[in-house]
Amino acid sequence: MYVLIAVIAVTLLVTPFNSIDPVNLPKLCLLVVVAFVAAGLVLSKRDFLLDRRFRTPLIVIGAFILQLILVLLVDNREMAIKFYGTTSRNTGFVAYLSLTFLLAASMASAGYLLIKRYVWALVFVGAVLALYGFAQFNGYDFYKFNNVYESNVFGSFGNPNFQSAFMGISAATALTLAVFSSLKIYYKVALTALVAIAIYNISLSSQQGYLNFIAGFIAAVIVYLFKSKHVTFGWFVSGLFSIGTISVLLGVLDKGPLAQFIYKSSLQAREFYWKGAINMIIDHPFFGVGMDGFGDWYRRSRSPEVAQFNAGITADTAHNIPLDIGSSGGIPLLLLHVAIVGLALVSIIKVVKRNSEFDVYFGAIVAAWVAYQAQALISINQLGIGVWGWSLTGLLIGYEIYTRDTAPAENVKSIHKSKAVRQKLSAGALVITFGTSGIGLAIALPPYLAANNFYKALQSGDANVIQPAAYLQPYDRARLTYVAQILQENKLEDRAIAVLRDASKIYPDAYEIWSRWAGIPSASPNDVARAKAEMKRLDPFNPDLK
Repeated sequence: MYVLIAVIAVTLLVTPFNSIDPVNLPKLCLLVVVAFVAAGLVLSKRDFLLDRRFRTPLIVIGAFILQLILVLLVDNREMAIKFYGTTSRNTGFVAYLSLTFLLAASMASAGYLLIKRYVWALVFVGAVLALYGFAQFNGYDFYKFNNVYESNVFGSFGNPNFQSAFMGISAATALTLAVFSSLKIYYKVALTALVAIAIYNISLSSQQGYLNFIAGFIAAVIVYLFKSKHVTFGWFVSGLFSIGTISVLLGVLDKGPLAQFIYKSSLQAREFYWKGAINMIIDHPFFGVGMDGFGDWYRRSRSPEVAQFNAGITADTAHNIPLDIGSSGGIPLLLLHVAIVGLALVSIIKVVKRNSEFDVYFGAIVAAWVAYQAQALISINQLGIGVWGWSLTGLLIGYEIYTRDTAPAENVKSIHKSKAVRQKLSAGALVITFGTSGIGLAIALPPYLAANNFYKALQSGDANVIQPAAYLQPYDRARLTYVAQILQENKLEDRAIAVLRDASKIYPDAYEIWSRWAGIPSASPNDVARAKAEMKRLDPFNPDLK
C-alpha cells in the first residue's frame, strides 16, 4: 500500500510557487525519497530476498543496478548532470535507481488486494487529472504556468503529450472495468463517463493517448478471450493486434499501409532521434554516453543527411524509452531493461494459462501495463507516468510468483496482509528503513533547495543576487545559461561572459553554452572563434557552422 500512495503522490505533485521547474524536479526529489524508503522496506524482507522463486528477477534487477553504477563511474561528465539528469527531464542515474527500487518493492508486496487497489487508484488519479485538464482547457487553473505548447491541457505533467498518455492508460483501465466487471450499473456508468472525459482530454492535448488507450484495452480483450473459452478467437485477435502494432511502428517511420495516416513532421523528428540513439549505442556499446546524455551527443551522432535536412531539429531524449536506456547505458543496460519487461510479459502469459477464469482486476492491470509499454515506444520516461509503468511491472512479476501454488484470490489477499503486519512490527525493518530514508533525503534535498533559492533570487530582480545564485550547488547548466541570458538582456555582457566562461569549464559539451557565448556582441574575437570551434566540434555536420 505504501508504494501505491508514493506513486500517486509523485504523479500529482507540482510546486509552481518555489521553482522555475514546477514539474520534473519536484517529482524526482519526491520519487527519490519514497523509493529509498521502499528500498529499506524491501531489504528488511528477509523471506522475500531469500525466496528461490524470486531469484531470477532479483538477479536481473541487481544486474541492472550494477550496470547503472558502472555507467555512473565511467561517465566523466560533471556529477550533478549525470546523477540528477538534464534539467526538465531529470532521468539521470538516481531516477532510474529509484524506479528500480519501486519495481522491487511492488514485486515484494504483490497480491490480489494490491492489484485491486492499483486499478482503482489509476481510475481515481485518471479522474482527477481528466477533470483538471478540462478545467485547464476552460481557463481555470490555480497557477499561470509558463506554457510553451499549443495546448494548455497538460495536467500535472507540464506537457500535453504526457497528459494525453496518462489519459490513455487510465481510460484503458476504466473501460476494462466497465465492460468486463460485474459491478453495479451506476459504477459502470461512472467508469464510462471517465473514459469519455479522458478521451476528450486526449483530443484537447495530444494524439499519443489514442495509441495507449487502444493498445491497453485490446490487451485486456485478448486476456478475456483466452479465459472465456474463445481461444481460437483470442489467437485471431492477438494476430491482428501484432500486425497492427507492426503497422503502426512502420507508419511512424513513414513505411507501410498506415504511413499516410500516422506519419507527420513530429514523427519524422522522432525517426531522426531514434537513428541518433542507435548510432550512440553502436559507437558506445558497453556504457553508453552516460545517463541522460542524449542531448550532449545527438548532434554528433546524427547523420550528415539529417543535419542537412534541418540542423535546428534537436532533442535531449530519444523519445523512446528502450533507446534512451540503451544510448545512456549501453547494450548491457538495454538488454537488462528488456529482460525486466520480458519477465512481466512472461508473468502475464503464465497467469493467463494457469487461471481457469477471467479476473477483471488482473485484466485491468494488464491493460494499464500494455498501455504504458505502447507509450514507452514513442515517448520519454516522464517520471509522473514512469512510476506507474515500473511499479506495475514489479506487480505483475510478483503476483505471478506469489500465486503459483495458491488457490483463491482471497487466500492470496489474506496471506499478504499478514506478512505486511509482521514486517510493520519488525524493529530491524524500522532501523533499515530509517537508514535508507536518510540517504534518500540527503540525495533529494540539495537540488530542491538550490532550485528554491534560485527562484527567490530571480524574484529579487537584482543582478547582484541573481549572478551568485547561478553557482548554487549542485550545479545546473540550465541555471547557468539562464543567468547568462538574463545578464546579457540587461546589458551586463561582461558578467554574462564571466558566467559562460565558468559554465564552459564545468560543461564543455553543452552546445547551448558555446552558442550563447558566440552570440554576445561584446565577446572578443578570440572568444567567439573558440566558441564557434566548440560548436563545430559538437555539431560536426551542421552546414551553417563553418
